Amino acid sequence: MNITLRQLRAFIAVAENGQFNLAARSLHLTQSAVSILVRDLESEIGVRLFDRHTRMVSLTVVGQEFLPQARKILKDLDLAVGDVRDNVSLKRGQVTIAAAIVLAATIVPPIIARFLRKYPEISVSIRDMPEEAIGPAIKRNEVDIAVGTSSEDDPEIAGTPLLRDRLMLVCREDHRLAKRKSVRWAELADETMIVLAAANPLRNLVEHNLIRVVPNFRPKYEVRFSTTAISMIAAGMGIAVLPENSSQLASAVRVTTVDLIDPLVMRDVSLLQRGQHSLSPAAERLKEAFVASFANPDGPPI
Repeated sequence: MNITLRQLRAFIAVAENGQFNLAARSLHLTQSAVSILVRDLESEIGVRLFDRHTRMVSLTVVGQEFLPQARKILKDLDLAVGDVRDNVSLKRGQVTIAAAIVLAATIVPPIIARFLRKYPEISVSIRDMPEEAIGPAIKRNEVDIAVGTSSEDDPEIAGTPLLRDRLMLVCREDHRLAKRKSVRWAELADETMIVLAAANPLRNLVEHNLIRVVPNFRPKYEVRFSTTAISMIAAGMGIAVLPENSSQLASAVRVTTVDLIDPLVMRDVSLLQRGQHSLSPAAERLKEAFVASFANPDGPPI
């Protein structure tokens, strides 16, 4: 069937006004245009909707049954269009953002807090997860965007650069290297190393640099979360190489960070999303907020 909204509006206007000329006036159309719209609607449906009289028209039994359905169709459409417009204007919307554990506990909350002060009608859900779980969550459409370590190995994930932070040695305050200003990677050869899970992109970055100077490198412990590694370090179980902002989580325990040099290794943190897929207006605006926060950290609030 090829029923149009103009036909439905003409039908409802005639039903409510009882005359074609009054309906035409309310719709800002000519009477002949309204007559044609109603006639075409009746032709599509295959039944008369009005009984025509000399000056008035009245609904047939079928027309009486069809009228509330036609009104509901237009009302549902108006509601749907209104919802879309509210989303576009950020009067409503929902965003789910994933973040690696340390990032979720450090840089992400302040940005979201500022975003929500400006857009209080938007609902933002935060999912903190291991780095290796972020990519699959994006591909399964479980999250809209994510903040995590960049990886160019996956063509399905698109990244927008946010920041670069250094990899640092994390050790206990009484460790022999704790008071040093910097430590070379080669000096970690005989240390008890705690590393992150094999699928974690940080693990690949750490091992790539360790193997260059310690060919027979073998970690002692493997954990999924940076917080677990920090607790183990505090317990004297070993040392780890973690991003610089991990130090924000270590202030409550006897753990310190030391510069790692020769080479100085950076990791790239990006705003991640599924490649070739557009974001909702709310998710796009939150993405812009993250990019702006790192492009101009001393600038005005979001």
